[in-house]
Amino acid sequence: MKKKHFYLVGVGGVVILLIFLITYFKPLSFADNVSNNNQLKIVLNELGVRKGEPYINSVDWQTITTEQHSAILALFDKYTYKRTFVTLFSGSSISGSGNKTLSIYVYNDTSLLSSLFVSSSGKITVNKKRYNMENAEQFIEQVVEALK
Repeated sequence: MKKKHFYLVGVGGVVILLIFLITYFKPLSFADNVSNNNQLKIVLNELGVRKGEPYINSVDWQTITTEQHSAILALFDKYTYKRTFVTLFSGSSISGSGNKTLSIYVYNDTSLLSSLFVSSSGKITVNKKRYNMENAEQFIEQVVEALK
Protein backbone atom coordinates (compact mmCIF):
# COMPACT_ATOMS: atom_id res chain seq x y z
CA MET A 1 0.00 0.00 0.00
CA LYS A 2 2.80 2.41 0.87
CA LYS A 3 4.58 1.72 -2.43
CA LYS A 4 1.43 2.55 -4.39
CA HIS A 5 1.01 5.78 -2.40
CA PHE A 6 4.63 6.84 -3.03
CA TYR A 7 4.24 5.97 -6.72
CA LEU A 8 1.10 8.11 -7.06
CA VAL A 9 2.73 11.02 -5.20
CA GLY A 10 5.81 10.72 -7.45
CA VAL A 11 3.76 10.67 -10.64
CA GLY A 12 1.68 13.59 -9.40
CA GLY A 13 4.86 15.53 -8.61
CA VAL A 14 6.27 14.88 -12.07
CA VAL A 15 3.01 16.01 -13.72
CA ILE A 16 2.97 19.20 -11.66
CA LEU A 17 6.63 19.86 -12.53
CA LEU A 18 5.94 19.37 -16.25
CA ILE A 19 2.97 21.73 -16.14
CA PHE A 20 5.10 24.33 -14.35
CA LEU A 21 7.96 24.02 -16.89
CA ILE A 22 5.62 24.24 -19.89
CA THR A 23 3.94 27.31 -18.41
CA TYR A 24 7.22 28.93 -17.36
CA PHE A 25 8.95 28.52 -20.74
CA LYS A 26 6.01 29.39 -22.98
CA PRO A 27 6.65 32.29 -25.37
CA LEU A 28 5.77 35.74 -24.05
CA SER A 29 4.53 38.64 -26.15
CA PHE A 30 5.99 42.13 -26.30
CA ALA A 31 2.42 43.33 -26.88
CA ASP A 32 1.69 42.69 -23.18
CA ASN A 33 4.00 45.62 -22.33
CA VAL A 34 2.45 48.33 -24.50
CA SER A 35 -0.92 49.53 -25.75
CA ASN A 36 -2.16 51.96 -28.40
CA ASN A 37 -2.42 54.89 -26.01
CA ASN A 38 1.16 54.59 -24.66
CA GLN A 39 4.03 56.71 -25.93
CA LEU A 40 7.22 55.05 -27.16
CA LYS A 41 10.78 56.41 -26.99
CA ILE A 42 13.32 54.32 -28.86
CA VAL A 43 17.13 54.40 -28.96
CA LEU A 44 19.36 52.34 -31.26
CA ASN A 45 23.04 51.91 -30.37
CA GLU A 46 25.45 50.31 -32.82
CA LEU A 47 28.94 49.43 -31.60
CA GLY A 48 31.97 48.59 -33.69
CA VAL A 49 35.57 49.22 -34.63
CA ARG A 50 36.48 51.29 -37.68
CA LYS A 51 40.14 51.61 -38.74
CA GLY A 52 41.23 50.39 -35.32
CA GLU A 53 39.08 52.92 -33.43
CA PRO A 54 35.99 51.94 -31.46
CA TYR A 55 32.78 53.81 -32.18
CA ILE A 56 29.18 54.03 -31.02
CA ASN A 57 26.48 55.25 -33.38
CA SER A 58 23.39 56.26 -31.47
CA VAL A 59 20.03 57.26 -32.96
CA ASP A 60 17.01 58.13 -30.86
CA TRP A 61 13.40 58.62 -31.77
CA GLN A 62 11.69 60.81 -29.19
CA THR A 63 8.63 61.54 -31.30
CA ILE A 64 6.93 58.67 -33.09
CA THR A 65 4.08 59.16 -35.53
CA THR A 66 0.80 57.25 -35.33
CA GLU A 67 1.76 55.19 -38.39
CA GLN A 68 5.15 54.30 -36.89
CA HIS A 69 3.51 53.44 -33.57
CA SER A 70 1.03 51.12 -35.30
CA ALA A 71 3.81 49.42 -37.28
CA ILE A 72 5.84 48.84 -34.11
CA LEU A 73 2.81 47.43 -32.27
CA ALA A 74 2.31 45.02 -35.18
CA LEU A 75 5.92 43.88 -34.74
CA PHE A 76 5.31 43.46 -31.00
CA ASP A 77 2.47 41.07 -31.90
CA LYS A 78 4.69 39.18 -34.33
CA TYR A 79 7.75 38.55 -32.11
CA THR A 80 8.00 36.70 -28.81
CA TYR A 81 10.61 36.10 -26.14
CA LYS A 82 11.15 33.35 -23.59
CA ARG A 83 12.18 33.03 -19.98
CA THR A 84 15.48 31.36 -19.14
CA PHE A 85 16.53 29.44 -16.06
CA VAL A 86 18.16 32.63 -14.73
CA THR A 87 15.16 34.92 -15.37
CA LEU A 88 13.86 34.53 -11.82
CA PHE A 89 17.15 35.56 -10.25
CA SER A 90 18.69 37.79 -12.89
CA GLY A 91 19.19 41.50 -12.96
CA SER A 92 19.10 43.67 -16.04
CA SER A 93 22.73 43.26 -17.09
CA ILE A 94 23.54 41.54 -20.36
CA SER A 95 26.98 40.30 -21.35
CA GLY A 96 27.82 39.50 -24.95
CA SER A 97 25.15 41.81 -26.29
CA GLY A 98 26.32 41.88 -29.90
CA ASN A 99 26.90 44.99 -31.97
CA LYS A 100 23.37 46.45 -31.81
CA THR A 101 21.06 47.24 -28.92
CA LEU A 102 17.57 48.65 -29.19
CA SER A 103 16.08 50.34 -26.14
CA ILE A 104 12.34 50.86 -26.08
CA TYR A 105 10.74 52.88 -23.30
CA VAL A 106 6.97 52.78 -22.85
CA TYR A 107 5.35 55.80 -21.19
CA ASN A 108 1.91 56.81 -20.07
CA ASP A 109 2.17 60.60 -20.08
CA THR A 110 5.33 61.09 -18.00
CA SER A 111 5.32 57.77 -16.12
CA LEU A 112 7.63 55.02 -17.32
CA LEU A 113 5.53 51.85 -17.60
CA SER A 114 7.98 49.44 -19.18
CA SER A 115 11.50 49.23 -20.55
CA LEU A 116 12.67 46.76 -23.18
CA PHE A 117 16.30 46.27 -24.20
CA VAL A 118 16.89 44.01 -27.19
CA SER A 119 20.43 43.03 -28.18
CA SER A 120 21.36 41.60 -31.55
CA SER A 121 22.73 38.52 -29.76
CA GLY A 122 19.20 37.54 -28.69
CA LYS A 123 19.66 38.43 -25.04
CA ILE A 124 17.06 40.92 -23.88
CA THR A 125 15.73 42.51 -20.73
CA VAL A 126 12.12 43.37 -20.07
CA ASN A 127 11.52 45.46 -16.97
CA LYS A 128 14.96 44.56 -15.57
CA LYS A 129 14.60 40.79 -16.05
CA ARG A 130 16.70 38.69 -18.49
CA TYR A 131 15.06 36.74 -21.31
CA ASN A 132 16.05 35.23 -24.66
CA MET A 133 14.65 36.12 -28.06
CA GLU A 134 15.00 34.34 -31.38
CA ASN A 135 15.50 36.57 -34.42
CA ALA A 136 16.40 39.58 -32.26
CA GLU A 137 18.56 41.16 -34.96
CA GLN A 138 15.71 40.86 -37.46
CA PHE A 139 13.35 42.45 -34.92
CA ILE A 140 15.78 45.37 -34.43
CA GLU A 141 16.09 45.90 -38.19
CA GLN A 142 12.32 45.83 -38.70
CA VAL A 143 11.70 48.33 -35.88
CA VAL A 144 14.32 50.67 -37.35
CA GLU A 145 12.75 50.25 -40.80
CA ALA A 146 9.33 51.12 -39.37
CA LEU A 147 10.80 54.31 -37.91
CA LYS A 148 12.18 55.58 -41.24
